[in-house]
This record gives sequence, structure tokens and C-alpha cells, in this order.
Amino acid sequence: MNRLARTAALAAMALLATAGCAATPADARTHPTRTPTSAPAPSGAAAWTGQFRDYGTPQWKKAWGTADQGAWGGADFAAVNDPTAPGGGPVLQVTYGAGSSANSCTDCPNPGGGQFYTDLNTLGLSALAKGPALDLKYAVKFPVGRDWGKAGKLPGLYGGKIGEESGGNHGAGWSTRYMWRGANGSPDNGEVYLYTPTNSGPTGYGVDEGLGDWHFQADGRWHTVEQLVNRSTGDITVWYDGRQVHAAHGTASGIGSIPFSGVLFSTFYGGHDTSWGPATTQHAYFADFSLSAGVQH
Repeated sequence: MNRLARTAALAAMALLATAGCAATPADARTHPTRTPTSAPAPSGAAAWTGQFRDYGTPQWKKAWGTADQGAWGGADFAAVNDPTAPGGGPVLQVTYGAGSSANSCTDCPNPGGGQFYTDLNTLGLSALAKGPALDLKYAVKFPVGRDWGKAGKLPGLYGGKIGEESGGNHGAGWSTRYMWRGANGSPDNGEVYLYTPTNSGPTGYGVDEGLGDWHFQADGRWHTVEQLVNRSTGDITVWYDGRQVHAAHGTASGIGSIPFSGVLFSTFYGGHDTSWGPATTQHAYFADFSLSAGVQH
């Protein structure tokens, strides 16, 4: 091979080598691709929705599958119109009297709040009750200038027998209500107040989970809260206005064999004495409840 041919051949080989290197980017060799971890993705259409049109009537009770036992405080619940509410239609206004607390309070000057239970089997949703996971989403509004008092309850999910899911009466039941609680200089810290058969606080009541992971807003606007409870793993995930704010793995222990029962609509200040309550009468508003086997957002 003469000098000219040899030079051309060497140039061609160099070009091929350069092309081969370009086919494998340096960044791909030195920085392997990672699979990011993320919250459960939205995957479930609502299997049930609950509004407050015709609140208190037999038709409304049937649509909500309300249970016959465990309810109290109905006098402080009222359906009112709110054109800004998600889902449309009337919303539920809850009144909390000055100094009010739970219905077990013996020194409270005024009543306030209340609760009722829904039942998935009554609603014909036994498959949802027996499923591994259940997602509850609803909207809540607190007026500007709210007096938060010391702390209070907000609706969540429950499973098992009514009367054994809260209130220090641990048995074949569990619940995942929310609370607002004053701590670290803020009166509006959010948390999950967790009851399970195997997990209770030093007083035999619930456990504060995720205290301060988010804050409830008293701004006169509607906000959504959503919780996904997985009975199989004991995981609890919470979203506030569609943003994940809390994820706990395995903390809801001992509930795998206890089916979902439905919504524990429970809201009051406390606690069980007047020290928990507000100095003046307060209100909160609730709307657009829904349940799904998967994340909603």
C-alpha cells in the first residue's frame, strides 16, 4: 500500500473510532439513570360521592348510608348555600359553640360539632369495604380569623365496629381522622389522629401522626384534603390541595384483617373539657366527599 492509500485508510479508521465514541454519551456512562420514587399516582374514579342537598332527609341518609348508632350533635349541623363550593349545591355548616368540646364534656358551657358514621355495606359497596386500600377526599373551608382553640377533630376513614374505633375504646376497630392541633407556635398544624387495635398513646387514646406536616388554612377559601389508607401495608398518605404532605409506612399496624367501614364524619374541639374549645362561636364548612379504591386528586 503506497503512502497516500495508507494515509486515507488511517483517516477512515480514526473517523469510525470517533463515531463509535459518540454513540455512547459520556453522561450515560458516568451517571447511570435512576428511577425516582414517588407517591401513588391518581388511578381511581370515585366509587361514591356525597353531597349535602336534602341534608337530614331519608333520601340523604340513604345516599350516605348513615349508620343508626354513634351519631351526635345534629343540632349543630345545617345545610347552607355556597356558590363557591366545589361540587355545587348546598354545603354542610358546622357550628362550634364557645367553650365547646366533645359530647362527653361535663363542664362545657355550650355544645358544638358532632359526628355520624357511613356504612359501605349499606351503600352496596362491600367490594370496596373488603379491598386493600381506600381513598377519602373532601373539601373544607375555615373562615378568616378562626379561633383554633387547643385542637380539634376532622372527618376521616374508619374500619370495624362502631364504638371500638376511637375514644379510648380499642377493639375490633380503627380510624384515621384528621386533627388541627396547636404546637410549635402554630395553632393550625395538621395531623392524622390514628387509632388501631395495636397502636395507642400513653393514655389509651389515639397517636399523633405527622404533626405539622401541613397547616389548615383559615382564609375563607375551599381546600381539599385526601387520605389513602392501605390495610395490607399499614401505609397512610395525605394530600392537601393535591400536594402530598404526609406519607407513613406501616404505622397503621393491626388493621389488615379489619375491613373498611366508611367515613367517620367527626368534628369538634377536643379533647373532653372546655379548655379545648374556642373563646367565641366558630364555624367550618364541608363539601364534595368522595371515596375510591385508588388515589383521586
